[in-house]
Amino acid sequence: VPIDSCYLGAQNSAFLQQASYITGGVHHKPQQLDGLFQYLLTIFGTDLHSRNFLQLPKPVGVDFRASCFCHKNTIDMGYICSVCLSIYCKHLKKCSTCGSVFGQAQTQSDEPSATNRKRKTTDA
Repeated sequence: VPIDSCYLGAQNSAFLQQASYITGGVHHKPQQLDGLFQYLLTIFGTDLHSRNFLQLPKPVGVDFRASCFCHKNTIDMGYICSVCLSIYCKHLKKCSTCGSVFGQAQTQSDEPSATNRKRKTTDA
């Protein structure tokens, strides 16, 4: 089932853009609001069979970055809950979605380096 989205405001929705792209739908911002009714009828109001005969707008570029669950901001890197796959922009002690308790965040200084690790040897 294709998901179509028409955005009218100044801010684009990355979630709707991704949903339209993945399902084969159309994500479009009309150039002029004067022709909004025509856009809605011709682009979004056609059935799947008729769409094959139309030149629908192509996706310009899809933003595949994720949005954090705490602030709804688009982020490049973040923290993810291993239980429910919720994404956060900062380290939390507990997942606000499923309630799972997280461990401590490790930084590079916390990780033992390869030279400091003890190697297990077998006595022959």
